[in-house]
Amino acid sequence: MFSQNATGISIHGNDLVVTTIHKKLITYSHKTARFSDFMLKDAPQLKAAFTPQTKIDGEITLSWPRGSTIVREIDFPNPNIRELKEALGYQLESFIPFNNDDVYFDIHALYRIGQDTKVLIAAVKKTALDNILAKLQAVEIMPTRVIISPFAFLPLLGERKNTVVVISKEADKYVYNLYKNHHLVLSSVAGTEAELSNNVKTNRPEAILLMNVAPEFSRMEPAIPTQSLANDSESYGAAFYGLSDYACDLSLAKTRKKRINPQISLLGILTGFLILFAFLIPYIHKINNLAILKTTNSQIKSIKKDVIIVEKLQERIAERDDSISKINNIKGKYIARIDILSELSKLLPGDSWIKGITLEQNTFDIEGDAVSSTNLIPILENSPLFSGVGLASPVTKTQSGRERFRIKGNIEK
Repeated sequence: MFSQNATGISIHGNDLVVTTIHKKLITYSHKTARFSDFMLKDAPQLKAAFTPQTKIDGEITLSWPRGSTIVREIDFPNPNIRELKEALGYQLESFIPFNNDDVYFDIHALYRIGQDTKVLIAAVKKTALDNILAKLQAVEIMPTRVIISPFAFLPLLGERKNTVVVISKEADKYVYNLYKNHHLVLSSVAGTEAELSNNVKTNRPEAILLMNVAPEFSRMEPAIPTQSLANDSESYGAAFYGLSDYACDLSLAKTRKKRINPQISLLGILTGFLILFAFLIPYIHKINNLAILKTTNSQIKSIKKDVIIVEKLQERIAERDDSISKINNIKGKYIARIDILSELSKLLPGDSWIKGITLEQNTFDIEGDAVSSTNLIPILENSPLFSGVGLASPVTKTQSGRERFRIKGNIEK
């Protein structure tokens, strides 16, 4: 997320130069490998040259030699570059000496001239580009973009915002590239140093950068500050196209993938997380509910023993209450009989003897003997506990002259 890799490739004669840049936050590091006679080797030889240690990573930009590119400049009145490219597809032969089907081409807007736009047309023979692409594919290297070498030097201009010239040597030719404010405005090929020197004098720059050019060239223009670039500068500059955007609309090959801006990538990742989180919310709630349910079940299990004890106590209390109720019922019944017996003992005269008593629900039946049994009935009738008192059978005499009686009555509640 905070680191990126990008690779640049350049062709120098039959050699291939590969530079991979590793960017971490704001620091850069790079590694460069040169593969000699790359263009002369077959697929098995190429695979042997590219060992596992040869790491090609990130977006890959191929810089095509300017000397092998047909370049034309035209003034186009319509600022719509897409319309121009569509139009060129039908009349490209008017500008280059090849059939449209024989070349890869693209255009780049250089600068405005009044109402017109100066447009650069770049074309490469398909056979030449297909050859290098096939060799790269043999070692599993597939460029995502193909530019021409003048644009590979754009990232190397640094803080130089005014007029700068970059001169490179390709085989026996010199390539002259003129930049203003970090934009390519002119690119030409010179066959001799004299022709090259004339170009410099015509468009006098504020600085000159040299690649693969003898330092002695600086003596031709001693008044202009001159600096030599490293031999891997072209591939190094091309690699930067995989890390940032530069003023180059041109690509001679269809891109297989588009570089993703790290900030956009980060935003996409965050958005993805938010969407994923939104989908996960119901499951999170479910998990939380399950956790709560599990905790509740655990708590229920922990108090289940206490609940059983309480239930048993409640059963015992119910049994006790039932027993008490039965006792109270019995007590109510038997206390009433005790009261009856107590009442009878109080009411009956001392010369009366009770030989038997029967208490059934609301009635009583007394058997005994007395001096006068008839005197007992009004005595019992006057008691608030009894009513309906009377003889249950005829009175008889004992041998001693006492009266044997049987008296019945109702018990008042």
